[in-house]
Amino acid sequence: MTDLLDKLNPEQIKAVQATEGPVLILAGAGSGKTKTLTSRVAYLVQTKKATPSEILAVTFTNKAAGEMKQRIMHLLKLKSDKAFHISTFHSLCSRILRADIQHIGRNQNFTILDTDEQTTAVKQAMNDLNVDTQKFAPGAVLNYISSAKSELINAEEYPEMAYGYFQKVVAKVYPRYQEIILANNSLDFDDLLMQTVVLFRNNPDVLKKYQTKFKYIMVDEYQDTNTAQYQLTKLLAEKHKNLFVVGDDWQSIYSWRGANYRNILNFHKDYPKAKTIKLEENYRSTQNLLNSAAAVISANKNRSEKELWTKNGEGEPITIKQVFNEEMEGKYIIQEILQRKSADPKLDFNDFVILYRTNAQSRALEEAFLQQNIPYRIIGGTRFYDRKEIKDVLAFMKVINNPQDDLSLKRIINLPPRGVGEKTWEELVKYATVHNQPTSEILLDVPVGAKAQAELRKLGQVFTEARSGKRVLSKLFDYLLEKTGYLVWLNDKTIEGETRIENVRELKSVIEKYDILDIKIALPLFLEEVSLIQDIDRYDADENAVSLMTLHSAKGLEFDYVFIAGMEENLFPHSRSILDEEELEEERRLCYVGMTRAKKKLYLIYTVQRLIFGTFTPSLPSRFIDDIPEELKVDGNEMSHTTTTIEEVSPALKVKPGDWIEHKHFGPGKVITVDKLEVIAAFQQFGIKRLARNLAPIKKIVAPTSASL
Repeated sequence: MTDLLDKLNPEQIKAVQATEGPVLILAGAGSGKTKTLTSRVAYLVQTKKATPSEILAVTFTNKAAGEMKQRIMHLLKLKSDKAFHISTFHSLCSRILRADIQHIGRNQNFTILDTDEQTTAVKQAMNDLNVDTQKFAPGAVLNYISSAKSELINAEEYPEMAYGYFQKVVAKVYPRYQEIILANNSLDFDDLLMQTVVLFRNNPDVLKKYQTKFKYIMVDEYQDTNTAQYQLTKLLAEKHKNLFVVGDDWQSIYSWRGANYRNILNFHKDYPKAKTIKLEENYRSTQNLLNSAAAVISANKNRSEKELWTKNGEGEPITIKQVFNEEMEGKYIIQEILQRKSADPKLDFNDFVILYRTNAQSRALEEAFLQQNIPYRIIGGTRFYDRKEIKDVLAFMKVINNPQDDLSLKRIINLPPRGVGEKTWEELVKYATVHNQPTSEILLDVPVGAKAQAELRKLGQVFTEARSGKRVLSKLFDYLLEKTGYLVWLNDKTIEGETRIENVRELKSVIEKYDILDIKIALPLFLEEVSLIQDIDRYDADENAVSLMTLHSAKGLEFDYVFIAGMEENLFPHSRSILDEEELEEERRLCYVGMTRAKKKLYLIYTVQRLIFGTFTPSLPSRFIDDIPEELKVDGNEMSHTTTTIEEVSPALKVKPGDWIEHKHFGPGKVITVDKLEVIAAFQQFGIKRLARNLAPIKKIVAPTSASL
């Protein structure tokens, strides 16, 4: 027992020993909340206040639950965790329903639907009701149904609360969707929570069984609970009132999932006699970092009061860096990383992370890392050029560039849906082969079903017009998106759909710079450069690499050195939150989460202008930077860098025929001809290449000693 408490600070000891009645632990970032929670479980068992089976601990991820189990086993020197009930909310509810769902007239042998299966069920419901799946995106309908379930609003109640045309459509689909999944003896993820609450409310004896079973209940990350999770917890704790919740309203960043940070702020309204214990000693960061983060969050009106402190020392100030654009942003970050590693050889790339508000920002950052051949990995997301929507748009452009590219054509021929299934595709290929033409060139007149034929004729016309060479590359890009309807199809009115659209528009930021070239040069050059990036864009996630991730993905992680990129108004805070005080406060909490990931040093970076969706937009520094007191930050533009620098390629490369150049991927090559826009050079292994003079990664070199070209 003494050993257990010896490893805790005074406030953690208070939390561990507060075993009876409701207890609220306000745990600041890096304050050892998991250590406190798991120590409390061990304390309850050691003091014989409860057996392992009488303790319930719930959290949000399998990873967090697994870590809790391992720590408890270590503290109690156990070889098995089977006696404990430590799991996610969804796993807990699944076990309860497997045992008792028959009490609400359901079969215990139910299937849990994944997202794709849910979407299929929604589409079936919409088709049954003659609701147009092209006009109303099934993903958006499912999103609204999910939100309703998280608020415990069932299919019968929803129509009374539906507001606006779209919600009234959802009100029609929701009951039919429920009928379909019920007929299939299935539950979706939201049903696991909702139906458990229904079970408890309608069956007092079943509820009493679980209330008696769980003498002590603990909830991790309580600020992230939604209405269903909140009600479930409240019902289970009703008998013994031994409810121990741990969380930090300052780190509540998931309102879009239904999380309600007010659950933690209103804990005393439900439990007036609850004890509140604040964990304010931080074990992760320096005091300057904590004071800076606290200054940002203090601008929020709806929050608890805490004062984080640490024994880690004052530490370095926050570096505020202004750069010209997103390309310089990536170069500056890499320069800082290399300089830090040069000064301290013990540092690994793993010690650095770059955080950003939107997935689309990763594109420019990834390209900077690829150009400098520095290993990186994307956490909680997909590499920019590997994202489905990016691959789709590139496939459209590849078909324009190469009419014989059937692999790309097959990918997009039914995007958006045109009634082209596998059978129709086989007919197209067969017809093209018989007539000795590329498949993409026979779409204007192909003998298939009437509906598919009309749609394919439209697509064929788009291809024909796109190949006319009338447009610069960015305008060709716009034309393809408009005429194929792909961007409209992506807009399913969900956050995921919005993110996909942002990514596609970000691709235009890459394309824009090729507009100085003739389209016949620009299109193949762009596709070639992108394909080269894809070829080397493969790093093992376990390799020593710099981490890139969104701020949302960073929750619960920590790194020695943290760079937050894109600290600009309308990007962070995001433009859609500027006029909504609730959303703006969540953006500020998100900033707090990002800042408190840092253990030693934090960089906040903003641009003078940023290429957003193909348009150069002037940038203003984020208001969150202004929240930080001047004495806690330093101007990165006034700091000199005398060690590692990144070699810049001159935008006006001065070469003449006969000179030698070196290309990032092709190696040494001899210049054949030069004009204002391009360099044509011969490479030993890759042959003759046309290169954009001020865009391609080339530099002038002396002739190799073994030159044979």
